[in-house]
Amino acid sequence: MIRECTETDREILGGYLEEDSYGQAILHLIDEFGFEQKFQSVYMDIEEEQCKGVYLMIYKNVLLYSKENQVEIDFLEQMLSVLVPEMVIGRKDNVNIVSWLLTDYRMDTVDQIPELCDEEGNALKRDTRKKEGQEWGVLYKED
Repeated sequence: MIRECTETDREILGGYLEEDSYGQAILHLIDEFGFEQKFQSVYMDIEEEQCKGVYLMIYKNVLLYSKENQVEIDFLEQMLSVLVPEMVIGRKDNVNIVSWLLTDYRMDTVDQIPELCDEEGNALKRDTRKKEGQEWGVLYKED
């Protein structure tokens, strides 16, 4: 079941996201901006009190993370019909699943999370430490 997160979900999200750099990037944005900002929404796929995936919408970007690569495609299809993201970012195998929904986007692989910007084009703080062997998948909206 997918539900929007609030401050009461911080502990379960932290436990799920802190294990690797893909999750840590989402956790960093949650720590930086919290759950009450208009420009950021956090959703969690939860089954039997276990987190199975996290989806963060920030400005015109989507970050996603599922350890077991079980991306909730029906949820994303619904969200992407409302939000037209500039980028979809996450672990390469997670993003690859989403690529069939966004056929007019270009898939790329990078070694660190791309720069995220606010509405005015100002860069947001991000963790730029590179991890050996790390590959981020990024879907870029084609102009």
